[in-house]
Amino acid sequence: MTRLGRFMVVLVVAGAVSASWARGPLPPLDYAIEDQFGTLHTDEDCGPAVVMLLGGDRKGVAFIEEWGPRLHDALAIELDDGALCSVGFAHLKGVPFFVKKKVVDSFPKDLESWTLLDWKGHIAKTWGAEKDAANFYLFDRSGTLVRRVGLREFDRDLLDEIVEATRSVLDNE
Repeated sequence: MTRLGRFMVVLVVAGAVSASWARGPLPPLDYAIEDQFGTLHTDEDCGPAVVMLLGGDRKGVAFIEEWGPRLHDALAIELDDGALCSVGFAHLKGVPFFVKKKVVDSFPKDLESWTLLDWKGHIAKTWGAEKDAANFYLFDRSGTLVRRVGLREFDRDLLDEIVEATRSVLDNE
């Protein structure tokens, strides 16, 4: 590699590092998004609880269906006592307007099974997301993002890590 080539690589790497530093800390939990019934939900709906967001794009649905019940089973006590609040979301940015009704109709009809329909991609844009995966976000009681994990094939060790991290956040607050 020539000197000029090495210099260009250094500039590109330095630019990428400074760009990531310039972003600074991620914003706290903050959303106002409607569910499939047209009900507006905000970050305040969970009150003072630790918040677990789980969702993704169309190709992540299979992973959400695989991980969601396992996370809920592992954290059932925390969810039942209200210390942990679980919120599901669907990343729908880019869905053409003429199929929106069909998309909405594909969600559960049970009022207790609401899902945030993130048409604008607020969650992915604000806290990052992996495409074609289930995305797990854990926010402490102050709304600070503590953990974000892209989930694909089920992994017992990763589930144990997430449960341990969640319980640690709950115990430290």
